Amino acid sequence: MQLLSILALFSTAVVGLSHPAALVRAPSKVCTVPAAGSESIDDTPAVLRAFDECGHGGKIVFQNTTYHINSVMNTTGLENCEIDLRGTLLWSTNISYWLSHSLPVGYQNQSTAWVIGGKNVHFNGHGYGTLNGNGQAWYSATGSVSNYPRRPHAMTVAETSNSKFYGLRFLQSQMWTLSIIHSKNTVFDSIYVNSTNHGGSSRNTDGADTIYSSHITFRNWEVDNGDDSISLKANSTDILIEDCLFHRGLGLAMGSIGQYKDVYETIERVTARNITFSGTLHAVYFKTWTGEQVNYPPNGGGGGLGHASDMTFKDLQATALRGPAFAISQCTTFSGTAGNCTSSKFQLRDLSFRNINGTTTSHNVASFQCSAVEPCENIQITDVNLTLQSDGTEADAYLCGHVEGTRGFNCTGAVCVGGSATGGC
Repeated sequence: MQLLSILALFSTAVVGLSHPAALVRAPSKVCTVPAAGSESIDDTPAVLRAFDECGHGGKIVFQNTTYHINSVMNTTGLENCEIDLRGTLLWSTNISYWLSHSLPVGYQNQSTAWVIGGKNVHFNGHGYGTLNGNGQAWYSATGSVSNYPRRPHAMTVAETSNSKFYGLRFLQSQMWTLSIIHSKNTVFDSIYVNSTNHGGSSRNTDGADTIYSSHITFRNWEVDNGDDSISLKANSTDILIEDCLFHRGLGLAMGSIGQYKDVYETIERVTARNITFSGTLHAVYFKTWTGEQVNYPPNGGGGGLGHASDMTFKDLQATALRGPAFAISQCTTFSGTAGNCTSSKFQLRDLSFRNINGTTTSHNVASFQCSAVEPCENIQITDVNLTLQSDGTEADAYLCGHVEGTRGFNCTGAVCVGGSATGGC
């Protein structure tokens, strides 16, 4: 009996060690960030001190109060770090400051207000910890100008691995909410984004964008915005998007991509499942630049090479889609110019859309405006049950241009070739 007791105790210890939570060590140090309590006093220096002192093996705690963030933050190089956000980080509306000080992201000449990153970072917002970008000031100031130079993203996760960001709320982001670059094996779970403009457009307010990143998971997201719900850009591979709700924006975006002349880029091995779209333009759409370079990024470019392939989008629910559920446009070009919509050298292939139900305002289930140089190949659409919101009739049109190898559907007409980066004319 004594031997059996010893063996049972040993077995219990081994099982405990096999669970990841059992391997998490207590932080070596806890840094609680003080808040000055006044918008005229910048809390950024206190935040940066906490990350300096506790960013390696420690824990940074934001209390349930408001922190005024009046200057840029670079908190990269973290390791085995916990971040506990129970209050609100509120960014200032000093637009001239941000335009002259925002930090480079490393892609498309984009910039950011906060770049954060490291190994084994756990950032917990508990469902109410908030990052408020005071975006209404930006929406009013920049108007309809796309990718306004130096307009900052709310947060950039860079050079990050084996990490998790969860329970965070992003309100009124200045531009893109979350850009993820040069990162891998990282989960973004239970994230809420609301970047809506009171009385106008909130252009360029993507919920999240992946760039040069792999093995990224988006789970339990809710996004209400005026642009891409989530966008996958250059060299985004092995991406999972699941159990999400998207309102009003453009839907899931693959791209834009093919912006850099003669540069080979890919988007590969993507799965999106159990997604609900409420009033979005599309469920899923693809956008590549044309085959000719016109001007330079972020608002110019073209002539890029590469492919997007091996993608599955399934178990989708739609309410009042504003356009085709599935769209391809290979027509993105420099703002204000008309490009050749059939010249892109970037190919789309091996795409599967399975099981979509709900309502739409468009007769078109699909609008595929593909390149004549590199036609779209091997596209599958099955189990479609979309009805017009106006009268309940079936949406049954599939418009195609330069599509080779359809499965589960037949093209019913020619696509309208126009200069829209979101498909159609």
